[in-house]
Amino acid sequence: VYNHLLDESSGFRKEQLFYVFGTFYGVLFAGIAYLLAHPTIGLANQTEDPTRVLGWVSYCGIESFGSVMISLFWSFANSNFNMKQAKRSYGMMVATAQLGSILGPTFVNRFSNTLGIPTCYMIGASSMVTLQVTMWTYVKMFGVAEDKKENEVVDKKEEDPKKKNKAGILEGIHLFMEHNYVKGIFAISCLFMVEVTIVDYTMKVLAREHFDTEYPCAPHDEITGEAMSCWDTDSNSATGMSTEATQSFTAFMGLFGQATNTLSFFLSFFGTSAIIRKLGLRTTLLLFPSICLITIVVVRMYPTLNVVFAAMMILKANSYALNNPTKEMLYQPTSSNVKYKAKSWIDIFGARGSKALGSVVTNAFSTSAVELIDKGSLVGMCVASFLIWNARFMGKKFEEFTETGYVVGGDNDEDDDDEGGYSEIDENDQGLSKNVEMASQQNDAKDTSCGFYGDDEIGVEEEGQSGSEAGDDDDGVNGAMSPKQTHVVELV
Repeated sequence: VYNHLLDESSGFRKEQLFYVFGTFYGVLFAGIAYLLAHPTIGLANQTEDPTRVLGWVSYCGIESFGSVMISLFWSFANSNFNMKQAKRSYGMMVATAQLGSILGPTFVNRFSNTLGIPTCYMIGASSMVTLQVTMWTYVKMFGVAEDKKENEVVDKKEEDPKKKNKAGILEGIHLFMEHNYVKGIFAISCLFMVEVTIVDYTMKVLAREHFDTEYPCAPHDEITGEAMSCWDTDSNSATGMSTEATQSFTAFMGLFGQATNTLSFFLSFFGTSAIIRKLGLRTTLLLFPSICLITIVVVRMYPTLNVVFAAMMILKANSYALNNPTKEMLYQPTSSNVKYKAKSWIDIFGARGSKALGSVVTNAFSTSAVELIDKGSLVGMCVASFLIWNARFMGKKFEEFTETGYVVGGDNDEDDDDEGGYSEIDENDQGLSKNVEMASQQNDAKDTSCGFYGDDEIGVEEEGQSGSEAGDDDDGVNGAMSPKQTHVVELV
């Protein structure tokens, strides 16, 4: 649906999609908030049942919102900001987003008991109105840079009607398969999630073992004397974590979220733009995969909970502060279709696929924390090494494309094909060079020094020869040459 709406045939302008999706998610989240207060459908019913649809709808709604709206926002930003503006502004954008990720959980933690979860959910749904008002204000104040580009594209299509639109919801996949540059963006955008998923799972396994050891599950609570819910009387063994261990684990994960978002905020606010301006995008691209490789090596050497906690915090914070802004800047020398259609496939399916790949690794080595660290770290180091190589390739290509003005997925691709498509001369022409075709096309092009339009309008006197000399030359040439050779001379 998202890719169909991105297509020109849908009739929607890019900024209008914020109104479309903002309205959809606003209505969806408001409906979920209303149903959460329902006595049987909502939170009042504490019966666990996988068939309770509201939980699935809420989860899918939140996940799809995070995928679609974030991808749409960065696509819009990449289309309306040039490279200089991106270097100056993207760090601030990420910092503002991190500020929201800090304030949101803090608000819920502070007021969920007094206001209730359904009310907090409704407040979140109302923020969709703020989103639409903000976009409307931006468009009114600054306009949309895409308008000029679309007008230029229309003019080119009118001049050359032979060129066809490659419209369609699968165009993003076609662009991905066609251009190595787009594949490189995919690698930078998604593959690091394999490493993050492995380290994240390792941290959670170590944390569960730590708190399970500190607050073990027993047949009876030592204080109250009541039977613990985590103890199975039939097998006479623990089947889960004790209440104290669960609470400690939850507090630990909350601390991790606050620490990560806070570190990411300060890095984004004070470091991102300064680093990119100081080192340049090409060098900055190498920083994050290098940090990933060093971090995973340290985790392999010192596999303790505190070390893995710090490693995960560094990976997450730098993925927001460094990797996100730099990979968005890589879309600068690309066409609108790459910025929107190819990017949507990368951000939505590529990101989910990379997380799934990381989960495959963790499931394969989940028998123990020792094996997970031993084998999982090797996979992480291989991925990080590949990303370092890919970052070098992408940095080189980015500078090359920005200097030459090449647009990935743009009209220059078709122009290159046309200009490079000089056909060979038929064998019957007995060795005539294919350069004759080149000369013919150059003579037809207005922007070459070889083309003389209206050559027949130039008089013989203007060419510096008399009429009799011209006639004699023409007769001599035509009389000494065959018709085929005469045609070749005329082309040249």
